[in-house]
Amino acid sequence: MKSTIELLIKQLDSVFAHNDLNKQNVWIMAAAAVPFAESPKTAQLLPYALPGSCNYRGKEDDDIRRSYLDIGKPTHIVRIVLRTTDQNGTSDYVDGTDLFMVVDENKQTAEFIWEDLWIEGPPVFHGGTVPAALAWVRELAEPFYLQLKDPFLTPEQRIALNGHDEDYKLPEIQKESTSPKTVNADEFEKWF
Repeated sequence: MKSTIELLIKQLDSVFAHNDLNKQNVWIMAAAAVPFAESPKTAQLLPYALPGSCNYRGKEDDDIRRSYLDIGKPTHIVRIVLRTTDQNGTSDYVDGTDLFMVVDENKQTAEFIWEDLWIEGPPVFHGGTVPAALAWVRELAEPFYLQLKDPFLTPEQRIALNGHDEDYKLPEIQKESTSPKTVNADEFEKWF
């Protein structure tokens, strides 16, 4: 039998992972999950405000909550970050979002629920750097899945496209000169 994590990975990969370098490879770079709960820790992730919170609007939020729970109750909140490679190389910028899922280990299923929260509209984390995305994922939980390199490419292909086969190439560190630069007025004007 597969574990909850294995079921989550299988379902996430089946929906989000795409191997098509002619257009774009897409893969899950990071994923973290917590059990679904209506708690202060997860309140900002829910599509409704909880009683006692400063955003709670009474009957309006109660009705929204009821409409979502009538669809079903998630077992997990999952945070994912997607990374891409195209013919220009692997992007240094990534997108991520929060998903609600129902996992049943007995039936060996993992399904999405409340899809309207993420299918339409922009991602929750949009166009950020890899380090910023990993920090964002860790705000929910430590990742149970991490794949920084494009899994659809060989090391040789990654080197050909990116110029390296590292997990994530940090920007070059700029060393400052120990002596001040002397700039004449003409050079100064070019900079501004």
